[in-house]
Amino acid sequence: MSESKKISWGVKIYRFFASFQLAVVCLSLLFLLTFFGTIEQKWNGLYGTIEKYFDLDSFIVIPTLASGKVIPIILPGAYWVIVVLSINMFLGGLVKARKGWKKAGTLVSHFAILFMLIAGAVSSVSKEEGKMIVYQGKKSDYAQMYHDFDIEVFRYDEKGDRETPAIIDTKYLTDLEPLHELEATFEKFDFIFQVDGFQKISELALASPDSKPQNDEEIVDGFFISKAEKNVKEEGMNMPGCYVTVKDNDGKAIQRLILWGGNPFPVSFSYEGARYGVSLLRKVWPMPFEVELHKTIGEYHPNTQIPRWFQSDITKVSDGEREDYEIVMNEPARHGGYTIFQADWSDNGDTPYSGFAIVKNPSDKWPEYALYVATLGLLFHFLSMLWRFAGGSSRKKSIPSAP
Repeated sequence: MSESKKISWGVKIYRFFASFQLAVVCLSLLFLLTFFGTIEQKWNGLYGTIEKYFDLDSFIVIPTLASGKVIPIILPGAYWVIVVLSINMFLGGLVKARKGWKKAGTLVSHFAILFMLIAGAVSSVSKEEGKMIVYQGKKSDYAQMYHDFDIEVFRYDEKGDRETPAIIDTKYLTDLEPLHELEATFEKFDFIFQVDGFQKISELALASPDSKPQNDEEIVDGFFISKAEKNVKEEGMNMPGCYVTVKDNDGKAIQRLILWGGNPFPVSFSYEGARYGVSLLRKVWPMPFEVELHKTIGEYHPNTQIPRWFQSDITKVSDGEREDYEIVMNEPARHGGYTIFQADWSDNGDTPYSGFAIVKNPSDKWPEYALYVATLGLLFHFLSMLWRFAGGSSRKKSIPSAP
């Protein structure tokens, strides 16, 4: 019986995933994915490119040119390449590798690389992102989530001011399909809300002879919600929409409403002599600090309104302590696990403003720590190799030559 027949399938699978050849293939694929993704970002935008090349749901990637022409190369999604590379690093770089002080440096470096890959996985699962708009001379202590929307229901008081709203949280809306219904009741109100026809990415259209519903969408107050294609270049342009039926306690319909995430104004209705408002808004994300914007400056690309460079001079206030920062496009400020990036800027209108991308990422500093550890591991490895080389050379010189 040959040796190959004696090897079990389990051992073969282990050797495959621990092989150096698989590591080379994964690194080569990541190089190609990064290369094509960087080029394609120019015309597909940052969010569209990340979704196409690095998203969890992206199993197969086919690069394209600006004209839409397909490049005849089929690549696996980067997320899954990284998963395979992580398994390879663990089995081949840690389990299979030789142990001992002579290999300590390479083992530490392999562990650091694996730790960096794990940091990316933690970031993709638990990272929170939002945007804070602050006008020059003003301050803010909250951001709005990029992808999560809440339904706010509130009553107007006698002066016409909004009272504290009741909220239908985004977690109840995220998995809602167009044909599903969600019924909500509130402690502070005695009516019932029925949400249906929810579209994650939608358009609000005015019904007219030139713009009619194509799929029998319901028309409410002259408007209807229709499904829209995802805007891959500007993620913030993707707006949800839905219909709402307000019912009394007996389940009798009082009013039919239409909500759209891009509408800056609340939709109003009356119930038992009181006036109410309803809005579909990005989820409000309170911050543990306050940002005061003193000055925002920038430049546009020639003959365009596309910012080329912008900077904000801010003061961060937390628990009475004030810290001044200069935030530039690639130089953020940090506070207790939060990172504040300069994401947007405008000098149009009477008051300039800055848009800050707020990111809360528990693994934000992990890649930096992993680089430090990998550097120390490689330095230890090179110094130990140099020591052994120098020791071997000196022993050779001490051996007397034969007469």
